Amino acid sequence: MKKHNFLLLILLLVSVFSFGQTYNMGNGANGTISTCTGTFRDGAGNYAASQNGTITFCPSTPGDRVRITFTAFDTESGFDYLDVWNANAVGAPGTADDRFMGTPALPFTVTSTSPDGCLSFQFISDGSIQYAGWSGTISCVTPCVPPTAALVDTSTVDICPSTSVTPGSSTVAFNASNSTTPGGSLVRYEWDWGDGTSSVTAVPNTTHAFPTTGGLYVVRLRVRNNIFTTDPLGCLSTNSVTRTVRVMPSPSFTGTSTSPVTAACGSSVTLNGSALSQTIIQSTPTVISSPVNLPDGSGANYTSSLDFSGLFPAGATITAGCYPTLSFNLEHSYSGDLEITLISPSGQSVMVYDQHGGGTHFGTCANAADDGVPGCVANYTIVNTGGIAWTAATGVTTTTTTNCGVYTGACETGNYYIPQIYNSTNSFNALNGATMNGVWTLQIRDNLAIDDGVLTNWSLTFPSSCYSNLQTITPDLSTATWTHIGGGPSVPAQTTTTTIVNNPGPACPSPGPCIGNQLNNNITIGPFPAPGSYVYSFTVTDEFGCQYKRDITVNALCPCLLSLTSQVNSDNQAICLGNTIAPIAYTFGGSATSVNVTGLPNGLFANIVGSVVTISGTPTLTGTYNYTVSSVGCTTNFVLNGTITISPGPSLNTITNNSSLCGSANAIFNLTGTANAIVTYNINGGAAQTVTLNAGGTGTVTVTGVTTNTILNTTSIVPTAVPIIGNGLSATGGNTPVNSTGIISALGATANVANCSFVDNTNSTLTITLQHTVPAGTSIIVSLARDTNAGTVTITSGGASITFNVSPNDILQRITIIPTVATNTVTITRTAGIVWVDGVQYTFTSPGCSIPIFNSSTVFVNTIPSVPTIASVAPTCSSDGTSSISNYSATNTYTFTPTGPTVGASGVITGMVLGTSYTVTSGNGICTSASSVGFSNAAQLLTPSVPTIASVAPTCSSDGT
Repeated sequence: MKKHNFLLLILLLVSVFSFGQTYNMGNGANGTISTCTGTFRDGAGNYAASQNGTITFCPSTPGDRVRITFTAFDTESGFDYLDVWNANAVGAPGTADDRFMGTPALPFTVTSTSPDGCLSFQFISDGSIQYAGWSGTISCVTPCVPPTAALVDTSTVDICPSTSVTPGSSTVAFNASNSTTPGGSLVRYEWDWGDGTSSVTAVPNTTHAFPTTGGLYVVRLRVRNNIFTTDPLGCLSTNSVTRTVRVMPSPSFTGTSTSPVTAACGSSVTLNGSALSQTIIQSTPTVISSPVNLPDGSGANYTSSLDFSGLFPAGATITAGCYPTLSFNLEHSYSGDLEITLISPSGQSVMVYDQHGGGTHFGTCANAADDGVPGCVANYTIVNTGGIAWTAATGVTTTTTTNCGVYTGACETGNYYIPQIYNSTNSFNALNGATMNGVWTLQIRDNLAIDDGVLTNWSLTFPSSCYSNLQTITPDLSTATWTHIGGGPSVPAQTTTTTIVNNPGPACPSPGPCIGNQLNNNITIGPFPAPGSYVYSFTVTDEFGCQYKRDITVNALCPCLLSLTSQVNSDNQAICLGNTIAPIAYTFGGSATSVNVTGLPNGLFANIVGSVVTISGTPTLTGTYNYTVSSVGCTTNFVLNGTITISPGPSLNTITNNSSLCGSANAIFNLTGTANAIVTYNINGGAAQTVTLNAGGTGTVTVTGVTTNTILNTTSIVPTAVPIIGNGLSATGGNTPVNSTGIISALGATANVANCSFVDNTNSTLTITLQHTVPAGTSIIVSLARDTNAGTVTITSGGASITFNVSPNDILQRITIIPTVATNTVTITRTAGIVWVDGVQYTFTSPGCSIPIFNSSTVFVNTIPSVPTIASVAPTCSSDGTSSISNYSATNTYTFTPTGPTVGASGVITGMVLGTSYTVTSGNGICTSASSVGFSNAAQLLTPSVPTIASVAPTCSSDGT
């Protein structure tokens, strides 16, 4: 149905001079008219039905431009319309630069923008209802000679950002007083600040506050003079002058310690300092328009232009990679009135919105009165693809309205387009080949009467890769130092390392590179003697003198300190009975005044000296003992636990020997004890020697040719070493870590989620705890497989580190790592990609328990007695027949066979019978020696009785008579 708008048209009577001429738009082609005077009308009275006529006006003076001021206009809105082209001929249907119909506000002026100054019109009416038409005065204007924009100072402005310790002022002064114009005077200075904002000043001096964080802004100035013949804003300079403002980027502190850091009293902490240059890129130029009112145009076109001259490489044209993003802030009731078209500098155009919404409104609150007072706009963005269709069934409209600061009146009821990103009605490929440099135009055609609105501004943004040589800056970092003020440990001597980095981030335009650097400075602070918070500052200075600081707070916590200070796992010990444990030390402090130690086996003691308690001693009983060390004096006491396992160990039961020996012989010692045990001994305190007991638990030590008493002293006993095989006991990290424990799979087996853990970028570390603490030098086999090629696997254990990146993927391989210190863990780390981990396996020989023993056994060696020698005493008258042993020893015992004689003091033999031979045995209780002594030939003289002789003196006769 047609919209009818019957208005009383009061024609404005125009007085013209006698030379003025009226040019009527007749049906058909009306040719080209060269003139700068006269009147342009539709004809006498109402225009005709079903009319289709064309006419062109060109200036009679070359170089001028035709201008027509319409003082009356009334056509049937939506059906009878006058199209106009800035050209010397009409174009194809639908390509007109402007269209007028209905009763637009009067007067309005059309001035040619064509280089030849011509305007071409086409009028079309339908077959019913004709109105009064139009009347316009023809004139010509002479284009202005453009002014020249200039800045007194075009030097680059470098500013430290607000994130710096030394921020600079982001408000920059600009002076354009040396701009010039060949005619008239400069009245308008148009500033594009390069940060997405623009402004206009009437004077050459101004200031602008730029964003205070990192950014690179190229300010562009164009000026206008007060010659308004072809542009109501004044003649615009053909050049633009620029000045660069750089607000420096803060470096990235990724890798710097995150505050706060916690430290225990008495301990130290390492603070990591790392700073990386960052790159800023010139903000993509976005030219923003001024407001345009959209009155009830009834077929009128409303246009707004943006000048992108010089922003792109010379001769640049639109391709698919350079399609722009169009944004506009719009309020208008009844969107079914509107066609929105984007027009390129070279004339290619695309209709981005085509009367889709019917009664749907633009904005957040459309003025219901349609009285020319703007309502509340909303921002709409249009792209070629990736948005939502204007005609989508859902997600396009809302009935919610919102007032704004400029309008608080009644809102039009009904649906409103949701402010969001929409797809263009027509593809942007209509712009392919269009010139990029120059003036881009947004045209809004209001096709129907009654409704009005406002376009507060619009903008175009092109991909950054399409602009010409966008500027960048990547400030080098000069220094990175740690400082500290107040209590707490001081900063030690420090060293800063520098690394050159290409394209450090966050982005670098092609072709790049953006070259910066990274500074690293790590320090160890401590120990912290008392609880408290201590602030350490990491300060970085860039090449422009901008300083950036990260404060790291170290919180020393001492509410209750209790920690194991011995070696790893020394709180869990397994020894043999009779051995002394390795001392176990715990440190306490903070509010802990002492410790309690309970659960120790007999023979172990806890001794407290200062703030350290040490557990030591030799257990006297076997068994497993779980002991506890608990703080005393804390509000919540701290408890640590340990386990000491005492096994019986090997034993030596008996030692027998072949004591005693007579003279030089072999001393033989027989040992019994634990089967296969090794006994360490010495002979008479000499060098250590060993004997291994057999499977029956016996062993023999023979010492040959001993001549003196011989002693065997045992010092220790140890079982024979036994090989131990182990695997992973438990695991943490990675994915399904339990799959990396237990027995490993066969070499070459397929790795998958059923038999393996896996490490990826999300869970990049897997730690496997072994079933035993293995000694240094143990070969640990790791069964694993690469799943993806990216990155490298690092395996660490007991101070050793190796890498793995072996194909084929998903097939289990075996590699060996040999720790340099005792350990019970293996850690697998993946820097990228995925690796399967099947598990670990190792073999080591346990040295067993060495038990001290102090058994001894003596073989006595006795001296052999000398053979006794018996000498007879010469018979005398007084002799009683005694003899003596000339080599007599009082320590020996002398026996006679046959018996009878006895040995008295000094070896005197008595009791021998004349004529008898004796065997004499000399013995010392162990050893004996014997000799035969004959007494049968010995003279035995008897002492005669004293004779009594009367009167005759007695004499001795030879025969003893």
